[in-house]
Amino acid sequence: MRVRMPLAVVMAALALAGCGNSTSSEHEPVRVGADSDGKDVSLAVGQGLIVTLEANPTTGYAWMLGGLDQNVVKQNGSPEYEPDPNPDGKVGVGGRSVSNFVAVAAGSTRLRLEYKRAWEQGVEPAESFTLNLTVH
Repeated sequence: MRVRMPLAVVMAALALAGCGNSTSSEHEPVRVGADSDGKDVSLAVGQGLIVTLEANPTTGYAWMLGGLDQNVVKQNGSPEYEPDPNPDGKVGVGGRSVSNFVAVAAGSTRLRLEYKRAWEQGVEPAESFTLNLTVH
């Protein structure tokens, strides 16, 4: 029994040592907004990318994926809408569209988001946002 007790203590210590966050900061998601339009962004495989842009769905407009090699960086679900605080209960108050992506393989791709109405085909988007992504 005395032999098992020290072994259990050593195993517990090793398990706790593995819980450190020395590498977690390497894979924190990269967060960007409108001020990053046209910029270059580097990601590690497995790292997330969060794009937050002003939006107002009451106008019919939404940020939609216009281009991306999803073999390199994949969109992770649909964009989510975060309304601005609205203590007065006003109608039509805007907010932010939050799009999530994850780097899945080494390579380069260009992310293009377009602010447009889904039913308007062949019409230029009201706005666009691009990032040049490199995954290593």
